[in-house]
This record gives sequence, C-alpha cells and structure tokens, in this order.
Amino acid sequence: MIEEKTLELLQFNELITSIVNNCYTQGAKAQARALRPSVNRALVLKRLHETNELALVLRASGYFPDLEFEEIDKEVSLLNLQGAMLSEVQLLKLCRTTEVANTHIRFLKGKRQILPVLSELAAHLDDNTFITTEINRIVDNEGSVKSSASRELAKIRKQISEKRRESDKRFYNYINDIRKLGFLRENEESYFNGRRTLAVLVEHKAEITGFVHSKSESGKTIFIEPSATIGVNNEVAELEIDEHREVNRILRELCEALHPYASQLRHFSDLLEALDFIKARALYAIRIDAVLPELNEEGHLAIHEARHPLLYLQNKQLQKKTVPLQLQLSPKQRLIVISGPNAGGKSISLKTVGLLQCMLQSGLLVPVKATSQFCFFEKILVDIGDTQSIENELSTYSAKLKSMIGILDQINDTSLVLMDEFGSGTDPELGGAIAETVLESLVESKTLGIITTHFTNVKIRAEKLEGAINASMLFDVESLEPLYLLSIGEPGSSYTFEVAERIGFPKYLIERAKQRVNKENLKLSTLLGEVQTQKAKLNEALEKNEHEAFLKRMAKEKYDTLFQTWQTKIDKERERKIELARLADFGLKYMRLMDDWNEKKDRKLVIERFIAGITAETRKQEDLRKQKKMDSYAEKKIERIKPKLKVGSKVKILNGTEIGVVEEIKDEKVFIKFGLMKMTVGMENLVLAD
Repeated sequence: MIEEKTLELLQFNELITSIVNNCYTQGAKAQARALRPSVNRALVLKRLHETNELALVLRASGYFPDLEFEEIDKEVSLLNLQGAMLSEVQLLKLCRTTEVANTHIRFLKGKRQILPVLSELAAHLDDNTFITTEINRIVDNEGSVKSSASRELAKIRKQISEKRRESDKRFYNYINDIRKLGFLRENEESYFNGRRTLAVLVEHKAEITGFVHSKSESGKTIFIEPSATIGVNNEVAELEIDEHREVNRILRELCEALHPYASQLRHFSDLLEALDFIKARALYAIRIDAVLPELNEEGHLAIHEARHPLLYLQNKQLQKKTVPLQLQLSPKQRLIVISGPNAGGKSISLKTVGLLQCMLQSGLLVPVKATSQFCFFEKILVDIGDTQSIENELSTYSAKLKSMIGILDQINDTSLVLMDEFGSGTDPELGGAIAETVLESLVESKTLGIITTHFTNVKIRAEKLEGAINASMLFDVESLEPLYLLSIGEPGSSYTFEVAERIGFPKYLIERAKQRVNKENLKLSTLLGEVQTQKAKLNEALEKNEHEAFLKRMAKEKYDTLFQTWQTKIDKERERKIELARLADFGLKYMRLMDDWNEKKDRKLVIERFIAGITAETRKQEDLRKQKKMDSYAEKKIERIKPKLKVGSKVKILNGTEIGVVEEIKDEKVFIKFGLMKMTVGMENLVLAD
C-alpha cells in the first residue's frame, strides 16, 4: 500500500518509536515495530476502537488494571513439554502473570457495556485460580519451595536445621578451646562449599586436626574444617541431597498438574501483550491530543484543526503554537493545488495529511477535531522532495519523473496522491508544461490528492479544471513572515522577492531582478499577493464584526435578564406593600375591637362586629383568589387566541351566538363589527367562529 521509504519520509517510523517506548513487554514492542498502514478495514476499525476506548478511560483518569507483568513465553513452551520441570523462579513468573491476567479478564467481562470492543478480547477466556493457588501453595514469594509442600520435605529440613545447630555448637566449643592458644588469625572462621572452616596460621596447622579446604594467596593462612564437625557436616550434606531430590519431585508433580493449562497460559500472555500494545497506542494518543474522527465510505476527507504530531510535540516543548490545518477533499473537489512562498508550510501540509492518513489506517488516533471526516484509501502515493530536513536531499529531475511515472501507473478513485514541487528540477517553462499535463491526468483519474507548485501555468490550469481547486499558504507582506495558514479558493504568490528581502538579499539586486522578469508574470504575482493581503484583512474585519455582534448580543441578553430580574423584584415589592397595608388595616380594626372589649362596652355587639369583620375579610380573600384565577385564565386564553386573530377573522363573544368580523386589533382589545353595530371586546371574551 505504501513503501517503507515513503513511511520514513513521512516520519512514520519516528512516531512508531514513541509507541514502542510506551510498551512494557518485548512482545508488545515487536507488535508496535511491525505496525504499518493496512487496507483491511475491519482490522483497522478494531484497532481504532480499542485504542479510543482505552484512551477515553485514561483521559478521564478512570481505573484500568496495572499492566506490569513478566513475559512467560519461554516458561509456557517448557510447560507444554510432557515431563518438563520449571524452576521455582519460573513458576513464580507464571503465577504473577496469571494473577494479572485474571484481574484483566474479570475487569473486562464486567465492563461489556462501557468497553464493548476491549471486553471482546477476553470474551473467550476464563480466569484461572487453580494455577495461582497451586503455585502459591508450593512456592513462596522469594522463589523457594515451601517446607509445607510435603511432609517429607518438612521432615528433612527439620533434620537439617537440627544438624546445623549441632555443627555450630561443636564448632564454637572447639574454637573456644583453641582461641587462647594463639593458633588462629583475627578472622577466625570462613566458609568453603557451605562448610565452616578455621583460619589457622600456617605454622600451627599440625596442631589442628581436620580437612584442609584452601590456603591464602600469601601462604600464611590455611583453612581447616575441624574433625569435630566433619561427621555432622557430612550428615547435613547428605540431608541436603535428599532435600534437593524432594524439591525436584515436588516441582515435577506441580508442573505435571499445570501441564494441561499451558494453552490457557499462552492465551493469557497473548491477551496481556495485546492490552500492553493498545495501552501504548492510547498513551501516545493522549500525548498528541488525538481523537477518533468520523469515518465514511464515500471517499471524503474533511480535516479540521489537524496538527502534525511530531511538530506539535516539538512546539509544545518549545512553548510555541502549532497552526492547525483545514482542508477538504471529495469526489467533487478532488485535487487541491497549493501555492505560496517557500518555507510557508506547503510541504508540512502535505506531510501532515499523509502522516495522519497512515496513522489512521494503522489503527492510531489522529490529532484533529473530532468532527473531522476520514475515509480509507487502497493506496497512498507520495512524492515529497524534502529540502527542509538534513536527512533528505533534493531529488533530481530524472528521479522526479520516475516517481511521477510510478504514481500515474497506480492512481485511481481509491488512491490518495501527495506530490510536492512537482515538475521542478528542470527548465521552468518545460517543467511547467509537464506539470500541467500531469495535473490533467490526476484530475481525469478521479484520485484524491494534494500537490504543491510555484508554476503560474499550473495555478491557471487548476482554476479551469473541474474537480481541481487552488489554495495558498498565507504570507504577511507587512512583516514579511509566513502565517502557515492554508487558504482554499485562490492561488498564492511565491513572494520570491519578498522572501529574498526578508533574509537580507541586497535590495539593488532584487530591483535589477525585477527588471528582467516577464512583466505579466510579475504583475500576476503582485496581484495574487494583493488578493491574499486583502482577503486576510477582510477576514480580520469579518472576525472583528462577528465578535462585536457577539458582544452586543451578550450585552442585550444581560440587559434583558437584569430587566426581568428588576421587574420581578418590583412586582414582588408591590405585592408585599399591598399585603402589609392589608395587614395594617386588619390590625387597626382588631385593635379597636380590643379597646371596646377592654372598656367593657356591649361585648355581644363587639363579638358580632368581630365575626362580621372576619367574614368580610374571608369573603374579600376569596374574591381575590377568584380574580387571580380569572386573570390567569384570561392570560392563558389570550395567549391561545392572540396568534390566531387577525383583521377579517370571524369571532363570537363568549357564550354568544352572533358572529362578528374583526376590524382592528390594538394590544389585547379587539374592535368587532356585528352587522351595523361595532363593539370593543377583550380577547379573553372571544372565541373564533370556526
């Protein structure tokens, strides 16, 4: 689909190195190194969704089990052999890796709703506690067989312990007897082959009976195992042989019990390596702020806010901003012809599109806006002569032609073509002619592609060809600095003289060169530059106007909110004052009744007045509730009927039979004509006649 040389040119291998460094195991590292763009849509989609699911979990700081485990390929291969025996350390590796696998299998099976694609990796697997239980029963955390593994082993080790204590006792008793005789060195004892020896001065070796194990390099010290401990040490050595045989027997039995699970252990290893590889891809996606874009089968590319991942990381380290790329390719707009100044970002735009497409078809998330759209290509054909990298040299014209031929032989509607400075390297007029014919062939082939050029005739031809569109890298003429922004719709000037002036080329030579340039070409280049400048200013003004309109809209919304809040407060304050006045009036009446009562006036009359007052107040409150209910009903009635009423509508008065015609509507009052009679009626008292 794409040559290794092209992948190297797109710096795909540098990206892979970062993913390899994220892997924990050698198996996952090998998978990462082998990662290449694929045309297998099902495989790529599986990789993309696996990576995306885990990246979403890690981005949200969600829980995912730790993936630090030991590789067990060698141990599983040995265990698969009938009668094979693994060491304690190897068995401990199997145990620890199985524990990690068990954790992930249980975790993934419990997350089928949240992680449907990742959980599918463990769908055919079951956790295995037998392996971990049996190994933990036999082997301790330091990698030694436990004494409790068998009664015989426990018995042997007990005897060994007793004999060693007896040996120690005899040794120290003997050493205490001879220490005062001055036969020993300052370092009185040493070990040789597990046996304790005395460091004896060579001139006194005859006074010490025992077995000579060694002699110092100086010849002044001889190391002797005293005869008092030889017998018991021999017994210890014999018991250690028995211990070793019993340990081997236990390990063989354990390996025989684990032998049927060798295949399952292989699956565990494969699962963990797969998850390790997925996690490495997810970590890289988080690092470059990559997402899963929308995927289509219609051959559309709509790339929004794309960033070259390596450039993004480099600029991030330097605390520089990476200008995002925006472009679209579709069956109707198949070919983009980018022009503009050197070092303005044309090549990096091509490399960004090529690298992102390779990443996507390798199952890697891409640093774009999530609403971007990508499709799959059968072939990605690239010809980029990178003059900006010291690792690559400019191609010769013959090499360029050879590359063009190779691309033209393969292009179709399922390919993506990326060609940089095509037609360059020879006479501009002849090279431009060839470039123009190649452009026509690319358009006719229905391929999608992006090409860069400085040839004026190619820009003009692209304007006339259906399916091709010009684009340019913007350049700030005032500051003489590239903006690295791609503008779709019109060709750009190469700003040859402006760039020369920026880097300090002598002005008198620039003026002399201008005199020798074809006047029409110079005029066209100047016009293109002016168009770009005017467009940039227009865009800036448009953005400013949009921003001002946004601020006005926000100010109005804020005013409306504040006014509504103020109006609500005023209404509540009015209601509060009315209620206070009512309570004050009621209180005065109550106080008068209290005075009459205390003055012992006709108390029966006072009670009657009190009851009458309470009754009147109750009736008044009831009337207010009814009025509020009627007002609410009227408001709802007006709200329903108002949109339907218009001049000429036929209406009836509520509960009436006479039909009238609306002549005028003013606020919530309606002027109606009933034959020769005219009336003004509130909307709440009307119904539509139909």
